[in-house]
Amino acid sequence: MNKRICLAAVLFVLPLTTAVAQQQPLPLDPGARVRITVPDLGIEEQAATFQALRGDTLVVMADSTMYCLLESITRIDVYRGQKSRVGKGALIGGIAGAAVSLGISIWFVANDCIDGCGETNEAALGVAVVTVIGGGIGAGIGAGIGALIKTDRWEEVPLDQIRVSFLPRRDGFALGFSVAF
Repeated sequence: MNKRICLAAVLFVLPLTTAVAQQQPLPLDPGARVRITVPDLGIEEQAATFQALRGDTLVVMADSTMYCLLESITRIDVYRGQKSRVGKGALIGGIAGAAVSLGISIWFVANDCIDGCGETNEAALGVAVVTVIGGGIGAGIGAGIGALIKTDRWEEVPLDQIRVSFLPRRDGFALGFSVAF
């Protein structure tokens, strides 16, 4: 009976420790690019540079220094670099290439079959092959174009993950903060 209880406890606790480990707060360093939304101040996805977190106030620098109360902020995003659009370009190019190839090959088969086609299976196979080849060529061209297109990648910071704490030190207290994302 004790072995079953121990096994059940281990099986119950392991997923919790993994979840807690994944939610460890990471610091948001001064100088990090952020995007904030503060409806009370009329700010909608304003790009800024994080300066500090002072108590219940977030300090960022955009055109000028802005002080935003945490309770009035509805969204904070952190810049995570750029990403290319290779996959999206390949998908769009593949679909477009396949569609154009399909249309052209059907048109050719229809014009050749006005007087009657001997083997419709051969014509259907030809249409399928041309469509696949056209889709592959389109996917390649689309991927190449997508590789040239870069977009910013932003990650939302859950507002309930922003923590402000007082840390004891030998010479007094220190104000600490962390942002988990």
